[in-house]
Amino acid sequence: MTTESGTKLERAPRVGMVLEVKYRNAGQFLVSYCTNLSRGGLFVSTRQPEPVGTELVLSLRVPGRAVPVVLRARVRWSRAEDNDEGPAGMGLSFADVDAVLGDHIDTLVTNAEPLSIDLIGRSDHASAHLHALLRSLVTCQTRQLALRPGVAQTIGQVDLVVVDVDGDPPNAVDLIVDLRQRPEPPPILALCDARDPDLRARVGRYASVVPTPVDKRELQLKVLETLGQVQFIRTSIPDC
Repeated sequence: MTTESGTKLERAPRVGMVLEVKYRNAGQFLVSYCTNLSRGGLFVSTRQPEPVGTELVLSLRVPGRAVPVVLRARVRWSRAEDNDEGPAGMGLSFADVDAVLGDHIDTLVTNAEPLSIDLIGRSDHASAHLHALLRSLVTCQTRQLALRPGVAQTIGQVDLVVVDVDGDPPNAVDLIVDLRQRPEPPPILALCDARDPDLRARVGRYASVVPTPVDKRELQLKVLETLGQVQFIRTSIPDC
């Protein structure tokens, strides 16, 4: 770059990466806040995680807030590929989020709409129990869908999809892969037979897995963890 007099100027060096995180709605943000953000952590689902130790600027686009919440963050761990431990992504740590958000959390709690959750493949007593468990954890609306060809087309931009893999493993895996390959995939929780480690490993590449028979406490933790996952991100390197 040059001035009008022809003097050459050097461009200022680029500074750290900015990671912009967008939440689907207030309900999803509140789950993320209660399970991760308030404790100074966040899991970001991404196919291109940064190396451990990377320092970056975290920009949180919080529902109902015009100005993003900007925090300094560090990558504490990363997972390069989907595997049986969970989807590809990275874990971030940061501080001072409570001081920045303040009373905005109370406003969100008052005005948040119920989360939308689709349950696929269960229509028995266990399904009714699962509906009740979900409603005891979060304010939500649940919908029961049969696991059949074409069911993926009936699933829109929901906050969580729970798939019973045990009832029809081939179709369940196809559905999970289909959902995972969307540009903006919904969080997916799969109920999978604990006696079939190979199936659990396959499913774990695309979804969070809860082994069956289900342990209530583990299911509760996985539901909250999966609901709070951040899916939509954009990275940039700003100029000084």
